[in-house]
Amino acid sequence: MSDKKLVDWYIKSQPIFKRLAGKVESFLIEYFEMNSIGYHIVTSRVKTIESVRDKGKSAKYSDPINQIQDFAGIRIITYVEDEITTIQRIIEENFDIDEKNSSNKSKALGLDRVGYQSVHYVAKLKEDRLKLPEYKQYEGKCFEIQIRTILQHAWAEIEHDRNYKFSGKLPDELSRRFKILAGVLELADKEFNAISKQIDDISASVDEGTRTGNLEIPISSTTLSQYLHTRFASLIEELGTPTHDTGGILVKELNTFGVNTLSQLESIIPEDIEKYYKASSDGGLHEWGMVRSLMLFHDYKKYGEMMLAQGDSSDWCNSSRHIDHEFEMEYFKKYGVDWEEIERKYNFSYDSEHNVVNS
Repeated sequence: MSDKKLVDWYIKSQPIFKRLAGKVESFLIEYFEMNSIGYHIVTSRVKTIESVRDKGKSAKYSDPINQIQDFAGIRIITYVEDEITTIQRIIEENFDIDEKNSSNKSKALGLDRVGYQSVHYVAKLKEDRLKLPEYKQYEGKCFEIQIRTILQHAWAEIEHDRNYKFSGKLPDELSRRFKILAGVLELADKEFNAISKQIDDISASVDEGTRTGNLEIPISSTTLSQYLHTRFASLIEELGTPTHDTGGILVKELNTFGVNTLSQLESIIPEDIEKYYKASSDGGLHEWGMVRSLMLFHDYKKYGEMMLAQGDSSDWCNSSRHIDHEFEMEYFKKYGVDWEEIERKYNFSYDSEHNVVNS
């Protein structure tokens, strides 16, 4: 096939491939979000005209229009390797896979080599989708899906996708160092995956412990967050997932307060705390407000002195707009919290929107 014929065909077809790639990208993002599937980013692209012209010149293609399978491409970047397995299952269930031309580059490396790793699928839309009028234009058109971790992606970008300095035949010593670096990245990838799995195992044990009452579990950001999600599952379903304490501030505060295990935290929770959470919420939940409230109600003097000693009392509860001020004051009174003393002695007060601030 002549270059001109291939390029003329692709100029007309490129918009269709671009729409196809966009459709698949949107579907995957929506599917992952709806089903809480972990991933870093999903992107799509179509080949440039120049790229198609160059690829069509390869001797391996006698009929480039029908043999080139990556005019449209979708790339899925995950955080860890275990996420790849889940995403593979989703892709195989939702698309018509060309098994012969799909590959797992990690397996292709074998046992004694390191280097480029990625899962590649050549796929088409399934027949049931192609029957819909708006999808008829994609009949017979395939696309490539690549799945790789962030570290695998970094290696691929450096090795051959972006940086000409590392392409071609390097001097032996540099080539050796480059391959060693690939091995280091592979080991790091596996260690990230192992740590991630351990965190998931910890979360699962906290979930089970919360349901069975076995809460002699040390508090960490992971165990605290999972505990709150399980303990207040119905409230979270109503108000949404709490904003997470990514900095570990609450763990430090709880430990200073004398709460080191989940069982100790459970012991200071008032019976009707969910009513307070609803009253003090602006429609969402926040781990800071949830946990700090428990310490305040349990012993507001101890909490106030602790925050003054730490010098950050102004930040004790910056997490929500308090929509039922009267109920809050009644709740404080019920649990012996003297708000006037808090304002006077510990410099806590409400601003015009009922956010607690340092006065």
